[in-house]
Amino acid sequence: MTVYNGETYLRETIDSILKQTYKDFKFLILDNASTDNSREIIRSYNDPRIELVALPENIGQVPALNKGLDMIDTVYAARMDADDISMPRRFEQQVAFMERHPFVGVCGTFVIGFWGKKEKHYTWPCRSEDIKVKLLFECSIPHPAVMLRKSFFDRHQLRYDESLGHSEDWELWQRAGRYFELAIVPEFLLRYRFHQENESLKIIHRQRDAAEELDMRSLKFLGLENHPLRSIHRDVAFETFNAVNREPRFIHDVEAWFRQLKNANRHYRVYEHQALNRFLKERFFIVLTKNTLHWRPAIKKFRQEKLHRYIPWIWTLKFVVKILIAIFKNLGSLRSQPE
Repeated sequence: MTVYNGETYLRETIDSILKQTYKDFKFLILDNASTDNSREIIRSYNDPRIELVALPENIGQVPALNKGLDMIDTVYAARMDADDISMPRRFEQQVAFMERHPFVGVCGTFVIGFWGKKEKHYTWPCRSEDIKVKLLFECSIPHPAVMLRKSFFDRHQLRYDESLGHSEDWELWQRAGRYFELAIVPEFLLRYRFHQENESLKIIHRQRDAAEELDMRSLKFLGLENHPLRSIHRDVAFETFNAVNREPRFIHDVEAWFRQLKNANRHYRVYEHQALNRFLKERFFIVLTKNTLHWRPAIKKFRQEKLHRYIPWIWTLKFVVKILIAIFKNLGSLRSQPE
């Protein structure tokens, strides 16, 4: 865990680690030259598992994460942010999972996001091939909930890219997925705190720049980094979703881009074909539901792509309702026009 001026939530975070049902671990905390009481809070604990590294200057979170990875000498390394809460059985369940799956190098968990008393449950694909496909578009492994197999990262010289500036975890999982399996434990084992000091709330523009850079890197493996439709890729990623109420041509362009992805993958064999096809079908359906204003092409593409085979029936029902509403609104506007 890295810390910088984290005194507000730090004690609750540390307590959640020390109260793990799995007891055999070291707790390496790198303090990035905090100017508040973070170091005093850490030193107040009389637990031999805690090792504090008090950095003399703030070197930044990503270099501190790499420094921590270099120092770790245990079989597994779990990540933690200084404002989140690990559920008591997090380590127990993740270690057991890694022991049962020796080819997995990274495993995350489901996450409960909370802001005061409000909560939202976040899930991700659990199968390695599905995770890798989703990583082509957005981060699908929650960073503060991961456990890594240290030998795999050392063998393949995997560390965070300090030049990226943001989304360093997403980029690392993309590279890691080229060497070994990734997984998600389907249990809610971390509580992720949303608050005004979250880094992600401060630097949205940097997220977008990093996402576009990662698009370029990942699409090179498919030979599509310079394709004229490449901008569509970022439009339909949830982290920068820009596919609502677009012009009618947009549906056609999304379909064309997804076709390019599938054709390129058949040639380069980067992703499991069925996993990619299933993901693209589901994402195309979401694009259609966000553009039912153009109900004719939406219906046509839904039928042509046989999307009912890939989505839950309740989603289809909601889609039909939105289509009917769009049709009635269109008829109403036609009737209200003067003769």
